[in-house]
Amino acid sequence: MIHKQALARVASAFNSTVKPTLIACVIAGGACALPLNASAQNAPAQTLPPGHPAVQAPTPQSLAAEGVRTSANIARGAADICHIDRVKIDRFKVMTRKSFPAAPDFDGEWNLGYKEAQSTVDRFAAMKINNPTEYAKEIGEACPALTQGIDEVTK
Repeated sequence: MIHKQALARVASAFNSTVKPTLIACVIAGGACALPLNASAQNAPAQTLPPGHPAVQAPTPQSLAAEGVRTSANIARGAADICHIDRVKIDRFKVMTRKSFPAAPDFDGEWNLGYKEAQSTVDRFAAMKINNPTEYAKEIGEACPALTQGIDEVTK
């Protein structure tokens, strides 16, 4: 399974349980939408017709940068929420670098994506204390799929 296919599976698994907070990732030809904060998700969608001058096609570099940031979001959740081994996370980063060679600043995008996941890590930490039953449910649903997805990418 290629990185982008496994990334879609991992993001989908996490998305189904942590919904708007972790990753609003839809992979279409390797492109991932960045995580959205609550205000952006609740804003009315502005749809412009295809071919409208204000609609710019994404570049291969911008798509790769989004893929790197999304992968870093996933890595952060894997490390801090699911406690997946650091060696696997490091291999996942290596595979991400190979999968998105068009990213103009891989390390900068990775660091940004990793930082963007902080609110999700904080939310899970609070949930673990305030609602342990819900925490166990969400971890039980997301972490096995996340582990499987990272295993598929890194083998």
